[in-house]
Amino acid sequence: KLKLLVIDEVSMVRSDLMWGIDQSLRVNRGRPREPFGGVRLVMFGDLHQLPPIVTEAEVAQHLESEHGGPFFFSVAALRDGFGTYLVELTQVFRQRDERLLDVLNRVRDGEVDESDLAVLNERVAPIRTLSEGDPYVILTPTNAAANRINAAFLAALPGQARQYAAAITGEFGQSAHPTETSLALKPGAKVILLRNDSERRWVNGTIARVSRLEEKSVYVEIAGREHEIEPVSWESRRYAFDQTAGKIVETVAGTFKQLPLRLAWALTIHKSQGLTLDKVYIDLGKGTFAHGQAYVALSRCRSFEGLALARALRPQDILFDKSVTGYRDAFQPLC
Repeated sequence: KLKLLVIDEVSMVRSDLMWGIDQSLRVNRGRPREPFGGVRLVMFGDLHQLPPIVTEAEVAQHLESEHGGPFFFSVAALRDGFGTYLVELTQVFRQRDERLLDVLNRVRDGEVDESDLAVLNERVAPIRTLSEGDPYVILTPTNAAANRINAAFLAALPGQARQYAAAITGEFGQSAHPTETSLALKPGAKVILLRNDSERRWVNGTIARVSRLEEKSVYVEIAGREHEIEPVSWESRRYAFDQTAGKIVETVAGTFKQLPLRLAWALTIHKSQGLTLDKVYIDLGKGTFAHGQAYVALSRCRSFEGLALARALRPQDILFDKSVTGYRDAFQPLC
């Protein structure tokens, strides 16, 4: 009965997953000759931001040979008479600062020159020179760097850290853990909320401060008000074909129950995608390693004044994979 499928953040969808969606819809709708089983797709995403994750050379080779690359638009189903159309949105909502917008647009397209880098490098400042009261979030390329920075800031706070252990049942892979298995917190710790609140007091991505800790309770301050944060559960799901019922059935393979918090003095650039921040301190360390990484980091900030850099940006920090522009050839402009 499905008529329309909406896919958000489609830039992160790998070509093999898009192929799998196409095949599944053909088979399960009994329309094997029609792309996506005749379902209409509406896809939203910015291919100039972070690409799909491919960590193994063998996988990259497979995606290239089977689908023409890792990006969703490479799959044949989107090219073979499917009637695909492109609408490029132009209004920016996160920034109003024209100076910053002009430079960000050139970073986004991989077209920065020395004058653009000079503008951005005006914001280089050692972290010790920033006001302690300013809620800067440090963005860095790797988990190791983010964890090291968070541990250092936590250790600098007075008192002993209190540990909050997650409850794990069944199968729940470590790489899928949304936060720490043993979460160390102190009053004053900067944290990020990882789930939307049902009462809309915060959302996934809200930055807060730990106000007080009890044995089984954690309280945070958001916009001058204190809230108790309770543990929540994440589920790992498994899908299998039930031959007796003749259908695919879903089961819960495992659960991970923990406070929906993560230390947030520092975040990886990948985890910051989608966030809007007032104060951003970018520490690229040895450099970026993925297409769009510098653009995502820089564009999290609302204003030029809220941006600070640990070191000067170099041309090699602005990585741009020209193959991402293939979506312009794959889709016909609608307007």
